[in-house]
Amino acid sequence: MRRAAIVGSFVLGLLLAVTAAGAAEVILIKNGTIVPVTGPAIQGGSLLIEDGKIARIGKNIAAPAGATIIDASGKYVYPGLVAVMTSVGVTGYPGAGNDTDEVGVSTPHMDPYDAINPEDDCIEVTRVGGVTTVQTISGSRSVLNGKSVVLHLGGDLAEDLVCKRYAAQIINVAAREQDKYPSTIPGVIALLRDKFGQAKEYAEKQSKQKKTAGDNGQDEKEGKGAAAPFKRSLELEALIPVVTGKVPVFFITYDELTVRKAIELIKEYNLKGVIQARAGVFKYLGRLAQEKIPVIWAGTTALPQRWEAYDKNFHTAAVLAAHGVMFAFDPGGWGPGNRNVRNLPVPAAISVAHGLSEEEAIKAMTINPARILGIDGMVGSLEVGKVANVVVWTGSPIQLRSRVDTVIIKGELVPMTSLQTRLYDKYSKLVKERIKQKK
Repeated sequence: MRRAAIVGSFVLGLLLAVTAAGAAEVILIKNGTIVPVTGPAIQGGSLLIEDGKIARIGKNIAAPAGATIIDASGKYVYPGLVAVMTSVGVTGYPGAGNDTDEVGVSTPHMDPYDAINPEDDCIEVTRVGGVTTVQTISGSRSVLNGKSVVLHLGGDLAEDLVCKRYAAQIINVAAREQDKYPSTIPGVIALLRDKFGQAKEYAEKQSKQKKTAGDNGQDEKEGKGAAAPFKRSLELEALIPVVTGKVPVFFITYDELTVRKAIELIKEYNLKGVIQARAGVFKYLGRLAQEKIPVIWAGTTALPQRWEAYDKNFHTAAVLAAHGVMFAFDPGGWGPGNRNVRNLPVPAAISVAHGLSEEEAIKAMTINPARILGIDGMVGSLEVGKVANVVVWTGSPIQLRSRVDTVIIKGELVPMTSLQTRLYDKYSKLVKERIKQKK
């Protein structure tokens, strides 16, 4: 009897430990300047986090019992930054190759989730820079690349990181092949039209087969009473949400010509289109605004053409905002495989110095990319009920001397360490020891 009581107490203790470990942390940030992004800033405000969500925002919020209290006096509280078109989690981590670009001109069924590694060093480096949510893509060099997934940069398993699975399809309008089809822009456009047309036909056949099977009360797998079977195509199945307007399409463009062709394809097939541009958007500002086509502006730090003003790219974000085009900043324009996603505020800061308002710059790193990705109901601003991705800064993210003080992802405090901080600690210690030896 005594032994049974001991075992029962042990089991109860384990259950209580597991429950405590799984309990969400209660955090109160107080005395800071709360910047919701979608509303006015609150001086000396407080923000309460419970169950991984933002529970209350205001002034003089009382701390619940057992809450972790963060005094943000003299500091600023922003939503976590949202970065688009990255390869965070699928490339560059130890022991693995590059899982970004697959061979082939058309691989829309590739899913970056299959390669997500929560141990990727880039995750820590990115989040301590204030970026808490990223869009990770599977390819950018082919015409029809893979899908993309949106990740919160906190969690031990791949499924813990996922914010949204099939977030967008990636298409490169300028991806000419070397010495094979398609080797020209007309060839690329012809290939895309062919694939979109095939996907529409495939969707119709699939729908008819399911309807026929249902009308006859038969299991589709049996094939009795169903329409003539057709060969399954993962490639075309992946494009069905694209041609039906359910999933956004990110068109990678490089100049005026490819921007024009992307706009034409969006209009022709009634796509939910987004244009990533490094140049060539000025001629189409009115059309982009009228047709509500968002832009991922990746050209801020790119060199202008020889005939262009040296500061044209610095002013482009301000021009986009002035024409009412919703836009987000690419994390620098170095390409998806770069390791500098943490530098997302750099193009924003340059743009503010050349005419863009600070409010619009902050939106272009938070709520705008969230809206483009269809996750603005979860992240991108500080609002009650949203996921608690919150960052405390020493100043505005636009001021490059500002530093990240605290990062909270899904309501959990994130360690402010990364491969870079560990290397700094290691080698600064060695340098200090050598200086002492010389003395």
